[in-house]
Amino acid sequence: MKEPHPPYQAEPEQATVCMFPLQQLLGRAEAAEYLGIPARRLRFLEIFGGGPKKVSHRGGAIQFRKEDLDQYSAQQFRRAGLGVDALSRYRSMRALADYKGLDPFMDMASRDELSQACTYIGGRVGIGLGLVVIVLSHTPLSRILFHVVR
Repeated sequence: MKEPHPPYQAEPEQATVCMFPLQQLLGRAEAAEYLGIPARRLRFLEIFGGGPKKVSHRGGAIQFRKEDLDQYSAQQFRRAGLGVDALSRYRSMRALADYKGLDPFMDMASRDELSQACTYIGGRVGIGLGLVVIVLSHTPLSRILFHVVR
């Protein structure tokens, strides 16, 4: 047997509505300008799995949230051993000067992150090639290759 429906309430229940701020999305060129690094370096960081978080759309366009870009720059300050006060002071000086263009700190930090990613991937490729050479050096195929090359 089904239970009867509860009676209709004359007064609507109170609900809490949370307003989310509008998230500003920037394209790759705008995001690179916002961070103060070259757009090409931001692209390489994406390829090697570093850099700020990105948002992909169905059309394949990659964009970045302004909040994620701020978190990325804060992460770079933490990696450099600088505190939150240094970050806020740096951001306020940059905002007051309305500075656009290459940011010396972010340029250096992103270059360091990119070099670490390239070193990691290059090391893995080197290990893989070394293993291939070791395996091929004990096969008859290697003897044929070495005689042809000479």
